[in-house]
Formats: sequence, structure tokens, C-alpha cells
Amino acid sequence: MPYGFYHVLHLVCLVAIVSGFTLVLKGDNKKKMPKIVTGIASFLLLFSGMGLLAKIGSGFEPWVITKLCLWLALAIMVPVTAKRFPEKKGIVFVVALVLVVGAIYTVSSK
Repeated sequence: MPYGFYHVLHLVCLVAIVSGFTLVLKGDNKKKMPKIVTGIASFLLLFSGMGLLAKIGSGFEPWVITKLCLWLALAIMVPVTAKRFPEKKGIVFVVALVLVVGAIYTVSSK
């Protein structure tokens, strides 16, 4: 698949994940659809990111490992907090936004 496909898919998944995290942390915790969308978008974000790495011929450089760790932390932290610690959703929302900005900055400063 071409580079553009992976790039567009990566950006769409980024928007879907941030939207899903917002719905999970700021919305009703009883609804499953935001959690499902976030999980699928997380997988597709990983898939498209690996596709982009293959297209540019890059390996697991430090910025890639940093970005993977940030997204892994987000993918685990948000659903666990929403289910087990609902009183801390506001703090986690701010931390999640900081981690998203950190992941974006990591890529832009590579």
C-alpha cells in the first residue's frame, strides 16, 4: 500500500483515539461503543504506524520506542481509570492530553 494511505489512516486513527478517550473520560461510563472504537483505532494506529516505518525504511529508533511507550501508557491508563477510578477521570484527562502532545512532539522533532 502507498505511503499516503498509511499516513491518512494514521491521522484518522489519531483523531478517533483522542475522541474516544474524551468520550470515555468525560461521558457516560456505561456505554461500550467509545471503548470499542478506541480499541479498534488503537490497533489501526499501531498497524498504520508500522506501515509508515516500513515505507520510510526506518527501524526502532529512540523516537519510535518513545512514541510506542506513550501510546501504550494511554491505551492502558484511560480505560482502566474510567472503570476502576472514576473519581480521577479529570486528572487522567489532562495527563492523557499531555501524553498525546508528547507523542506528537516526539515525531515532529525526530
